[in-house]
Amino acid sequence: MKKILSAIVCGAFIASGVVGFAACGESQPELTVWGPSAQQVSLQKMIEQFKAENPDITYDIAVGVCGEGDGYSMMSNDPQSGADVFAFANDQLVNLYSIGALSPLSPSTVTALKQSDNATAVESGKLGDNYYGYPYAADNGFFLYYNKDIISDEDAKDIDKILDACEKAGKDFIFEGGNSWYALSLAYGAGGKYEVTYEGTKVVKVETNLDQKAPDSDYSYGVLGGYELGYILQKGAFVKTGDDTIIDNSLTAGTFGACIRGTWKGDAIKTALGDDYGATVLPQWTSELDGNTYDWYSFAGCKLYGVNAYSKHPEDAHKLAAFLSGAKMQEKRFDDNGIGPSNLTVAAMPKVQQNLAVATMMKQIAEASVIQTSMPQSYWDEVGAFGEAMKSLDTTADPAILQERIVQLVEALKAEVKTETTE
Repeated sequence: MKKILSAIVCGAFIASGVVGFAACGESQPELTVWGPSAQQVSLQKMIEQFKAENPDITYDIAVGVCGEGDGYSMMSNDPQSGADVFAFANDQLVNLYSIGALSPLSPSTVTALKQSDNATAVESGKLGDNYYGYPYAADNGFFLYYNKDIISDEDAKDIDKILDACEKAGKDFIFEGGNSWYALSLAYGAGGKYEVTYEGTKVVKVETNLDQKAPDSDYSYGVLGGYELGYILQKGAFVKTGDDTIIDNSLTAGTFGACIRGTWKGDAIKTALGDDYGATVLPQWTSELDGNTYDWYSFAGCKLYGVNAYSKHPEDAHKLAAFLSGAKMQEKRFDDNGIGPSNLTVAAMPKVQQNLAVATMMKQIAEASVIQTSMPQSYWDEVGAFGEAMKSLDTTADPAILQERIVQLVEALKAEVKTETTE
């Protein structure tokens, strides 16, 4: 799973209009905002614009460093002294809520967001009946990159044609399918479901249909997806499994045919392939078992701004979070940092659509994805073990054996209903 890293500096704040850092122990500004290190310059300019448009807010607003992936770890130190507004990845929602660090959005705000932003991004901030995040990015997941010299745009819609083209040309197809982030993506595309319900950080309910038969098929969702996963991973020596290093080596060697990856590899692949650079949503696949054609789903990871429930200025904090996640700031964030927007108007802008990787990821999330909610660590462990098992021909050769493995997986996932906490 892609990790977002950042520097975390004790007391590192940049007060609006002031260049410099406040020492630990000094009095803090009236409002504090935490954001990723790579976005600090942009965020500071956004704060200046916010103050210019809200002259009634005369006090300082400080900007601190905290990556979206570090929101929970930072806030959990002491929510009452944490930032008033902070960026976080949607899979941290449950943990942030459990420590009382999130203030809910008003019903009118939610109604407006449902009209202005990607539905998946809006729903990624929902827990129970309330919404706790202002979405500002919908660009974390995976899709298909391909070499247009060997794979046509039309053939890129079908995994069998992609694999055949790579094999014929002696080029690499790279897919880290054994990784738990990817391993159930085919099963989800076939209609498989996994839903987890929490009380605090305790898992109280797990619902999944992976062991149940798909409509018009003699096989379960898990068997259909697992068999196809094994078929892809074992297609031939040209199929490579591994992380970004494998992709980089393939690009350097000139043997790159296609890969399944996210936006973070777009620049490197584009630079290496030049005019032969292609990207599109995940291809469809026709099951080797029942002959039916299915979609291929990505996980959808979104970024949001949360408002600390302990903020001493909740009205201004919500106003600031709404501003930072609004259309104008999403456009600026794309211009400055290449962040894929969740706002529908910004996403449709020509300059955004011309960024092939970002545009493709947004299309994938909108059309064929499942929200990557807060998953128990045991989910990643069990699904990762399942993905590794699909590298074995013995496991996929007999659908009955594979169904037994799926039943075991489902039992393990449902066993999470006890004291598991999210990661």
